[in-house]
Amino acid sequence: MGNPEEALTRLGRRLDEEQEELLQRRARDPGARERFVTAALALRATRRPAVARPALGAAVLAAFAACALFVALARRPLTFQVGAGDASRDVGAGAWIATSPGQVIPLRFSDGTSLQIQPETKVRVASVEANGARVVLEDGAVEASVVHRPGARWLVASGPFEVLVTGTRFDVRWNLATEELVVDLAEGSVAVSGPIVGDGLAVRAGQTLRVLRKQASFELRDSNAPEGSPRSSGSADAAMVESPGSGGPDRPPERAPPVPSAAIVSPPRAASPPHAARPSWRELSASGKFKESLEAAEREGFLDLCDSGSAADLRSLADAARLSGDTPRAIVALTALRRRFPGDEHAAEAAFLLGVIAFDAQGEHERSAQWFRAYLHERPRGRLAREAAGRLIESLERSRNRAEARGAARRYLQDYPSGPHAEMAKAIAGE
Repeated sequence: MGNPEEALTRLGRRLDEEQEELLQRRARDPGARERFVTAALALRATRRPAVARPALGAAVLAAFAACALFVALARRPLTFQVGAGDASRDVGAGAWIATSPGQVIPLRFSDGTSLQIQPETKVRVASVEANGARVVLEDGAVEASVVHRPGARWLVASGPFEVLVTGTRFDVRWNLATEELVVDLAEGSVAVSGPIVGDGLAVRAGQTLRVLRKQASFELRDSNAPEGSPRSSGSADAAMVESPGSGGPDRPPERAPPVPSAAIVSPPRAASPPHAARPSWRELSASGKFKESLEAAEREGFLDLCDSGSAADLRSLADAARLSGDTPRAIVALTALRRRFPGDEHAAEAAFLLGVIAFDAQGEHERSAQWFRAYLHERPRGRLAREAAGRLIESLERSRNRAEARGAARRYLQDYPSGPHAEMAKAIAGE
């Protein structure tokens, strides 16, 4: 055996190094740190020869216990509750939260961060870490108050856009039908990334960013400035950014999964009104009135529209159905879109949306994996490629396809090492 005093000295140095590392961790717990320091000081005192060996062993064990406790507390994911008062409830990561007209639901995290989910909004807390969370805003608006902490990292994803937050108060609105993003800063600053705006456009307190994806333009202006007086603006010609591919030529073609025949059964059409003074289904959809838009499309003949409409029409029909809660109708429109317009950008994105439906609405994770693979095969560098690659990992993991999940995770880390699914990918890939 070596010299006990030398071994003790080496152990003390190791604890010193671990103390320094732990004190720099993102999530801090003053109580755990104090216990660690106390135990470390006790260990140093045992270096004197007069200390009895039983006391020395106890001090070493106490120091290691403090280390383990501090590490566990530093890595513990945040928890969150939905609702207020007696109506509040714990919800696990991945669950969708939807609000009805006139309803506002609070979402509170254990670090003090809160989100106010506005009426007619659909949002999902995709993942939670010790220093933040990734929130997916599919449609609607949230008011956020993020507590500033060292190392905090919060991400709000809306369509192809991401809002990176460290600590601030802001509102974010995303209209899925019109593909319009609005970020309004009350305090602090955020970085917005995505097509048109580029990688990490800074938005600061007192500014409002408005991005119109379909028009390929954006506007950043002071919130109190008159409309039409932008501080800066741009267009896709100058600032369009395309995501790197998550697929490649070595990936085999992916056949899209078949759609169950039960999904395309149509109820009898309502009789047409004697006069057509009502707004069209397109106008209702463009204004965000999805339920009314779907009803108007039924009056015109939903299946006829699926057989005769343009690719953009079918995408709008699918959005109206999906966002009004009619999953079968959404599947009908998306399937018609893929059948009638193969190779079209809308048809590729229909595969992605069918994957979202299979995962979120139907819980069919194997089928959702097929759809996300189909999108990645058709658009390896598409605007939804990163999200599809991340959702593919989730789908494979949920369907317990461990081997393919590891492969998908490794590809994701190669293509998107700092992407929103990177932490999950690292855990699954074993890195």
